[in-house]
Amino acid sequence: MSSRPLAPATRPVPPATDPIGPLARHARTELAAAHHFAAPPSPRPVRLSSVEAADNLCANPRLYGALRRAPPENAARILLETERLLRIYGHRKITVADIADACGFSAANVYRYFSSRRAILDALASHYLQETERAALDCEICNSDSARDRLSGFLSGLNTALIILVDREPRVSELLADATAEQWPCYTHHDARLIRHITRILAAASASGEFRLVGDAGQEARRVKAAACALVEPDVILSRRDRYDAATREAVSRLIAAALSNQSVSPSRASRHAD
Repeated sequence: MSSRPLAPATRPVPPATDPIGPLARHARTELAAAHHFAAPPSPRPVRLSSVEAADNLCANPRLYGALRRAPPENAARILLETERLLRIYGHRKITVADIADACGFSAANVYRYFSSRRAILDALASHYLQETERAALDCEICNSDSARDRLSGFLSGLNTALIILVDREPRVSELLADATAEQWPCYTHHDARLIRHITRILAAASASGEFRLVGDAGQEARRVKAAACALVEPDVILSRRDRYDAATREAVSRLIAAALSNQSVSPSRASRHAD
């Protein structure tokens, strides 16, 4: 049992209005499902930068609300108390005994709901990773004039959300960095969702002729994500936070999208095709 003083077990669960994480205001456009979202409110929505899109998110009790609705109640309390301890001590110093103390029951009771300490942290990290995805989707929607803009907006929005975590929630950022470096299940699922979404953007752009893809859309999506490593990987961002300013990060995302654009045929190439 940890000797570190923790808050009394009787501490009430924060009200639904309390913020969870720094990702601030509900996206103006509600996501209908994990990978299908509503159309923009107007045919030509106002284009926002990734920073503006992230700032359009406010105190969002998404985690608290989801956990309150998820049975059983003790599992939700375990995650809520772990999240509170995380912000105080960091995830590496939290033990199952600490979590049990904060919840007011035994460690054996914790193991009834989670198989290990890692499983608890993985579930918590999953909520934060999904929040960064929502911010990226919101930014993509705000830049929906072309596939090039959507891809650039998605990458920039994801980067901005992760940078916000580094700046305002360093303990959370450390959790996501370890989940990424050690390939926790939550990161594996997050990576697969990002690849699927980028694949959809590329496939639609290829069909319309806006992008010229060398391989199939899935292969190209993985290449895009690899090229955007410094923008979208939590562990890389945490270690290089001060290396690039916002303008440089935005420029990198635009450059990656521009590289896929179907460029006009040069005069020399046109003459060769004519022959």
